[in-house]
Amino acid sequence: MSAYAIHTAESVSVDGPEKAAEAASIVGLPAVLKAVGPGLLHKSDVGGVRLGLRTPEQVGQAYREMATRLGPAMTGAIVQTMAGEGVEMIIGGVAHETFGPLIMVGLGGVATELLADRAFRVPPIDKAEAARMIAELRCAPLLYGYRGRPAADVAALEEQIVRVGRLMDDLPDIAELDLNPVIVTPDGAVAVDCRVRLAPASPLPSPFRRRLR
Repeated sequence: MSAYAIHTAESVSVDGPEKAAEAASIVGLPAVLKAVGPGLLHKSDVGGVRLGLRTPEQVGQAYREMATRLGPAMTGAIVQTMAGEGVEMIIGGVAHETFGPLIMVGLGGVATELLADRAFRVPPIDKAEAARMIAELRCAPLLYGYRGRPAADVAALEEQIVRVGRLMDDLPDIAELDLNPVIVTPDGAVAVDCRVRLAPASPLPSPFRRRLR
């Protein structure tokens, strides 16, 4: 992510309550604690996310409680800077069998799969095309100050989409990529959860790729 200047929340991986408390001083407070484990894909569904922890002691105690509740399923945790309040979006990518890399933007957070409000493109794209993707979404009004809320930094979201497109286009071994959620605030857009699945690529013949673009 950092190699492509994709803005992500500062995070530290930890494996115990004492290290979690120390990490809180590194990333800054308030902090977020997220459980890590091979089977913990939807962490919030099982109580694997704690928000708004305001002291290192609270972070350490949250780790202990989370580890007790989740048991062996929790192999560690991530301590992360708490993002500001904003609109939760998702930016993703997939290596499609026919089209090659595809990028996606849509409504993020826990409603992603339920509402399936998404737009797709074949990269590379520019910011104008990213803006058109966002305009296709039913949730787009949320980004522009819906019902008196402050308008989000849509330009920052567009830039994130463009950069994810470049990443997917450059790295064919990425089979799937999810940034969910990307919190879009009046001051920027930051990904607070990132998942990547790698697989050996079978690149399309270059003439076919050129036709798609």
